[in-house]
Amino acid sequence: MTSLARVLIVDDALQPAEMIYILNGEVNTRPFHAARLFEAGLAPQIVIPREEMGPASEIGLYPNGTDVSNEVLVNLGVPQDRITIIEVEGGVTSTRDEAQVLLDYVKKHDIQNVIVVTSAFHTRRSRWIFRKILAGTNVHIQMSAAPQWKFDETNWWRNENGLLMLANEYLKFGYYLATY
Repeated sequence: MTSLARVLIVDDALQPAEMIYILNGEVNTRPFHAARLFEAGLAPQIVIPREEMGPASEIGLYPNGTDVSNEVLVNLGVPQDRITIIEVEGGVTSTRDEAQVLLDYVKKHDIQNVIVVTSAFHTRRSRWIFRKILAGTNVHIQMSAAPQWKFDETNWWRNENGLLMLANEYLKFGYYLATY
């Protein structure tokens, strides 16, 4: 069972980079992991693309996940002036969108080395689409797997969220391979 999860996980041996790029979702794991990397001195800047605003967020009843990630980072000691939120018309809705936003950002700011933070089970598909979108550039992507909150590759099948996340990731990766 652990092999089914481990094949999805890419966790590079990190080297210092110019920025940490947090993929949206999983606000209980990803920004916490990014803050640890920032504190360790692996990059001087954290960048987050603005995610799509749902109707409840638009009327102020439910916080946007990007804003939650920003607040987590600040509460963990990351200075606000070291956090950049990339405003995207309509917001990003997929990992592919996030890769495209990163491509535009690194071209504009002449960035060559990026640490991408996402959930452990999401790293292989993320690396695949980021490499595809960034092909032909000199941008080096390092994947950093944020540990899951209530499960990991050794026990995912004992947790409903773990089971759903693993199944979804295989389905989404298949969709990406067929579509992009």
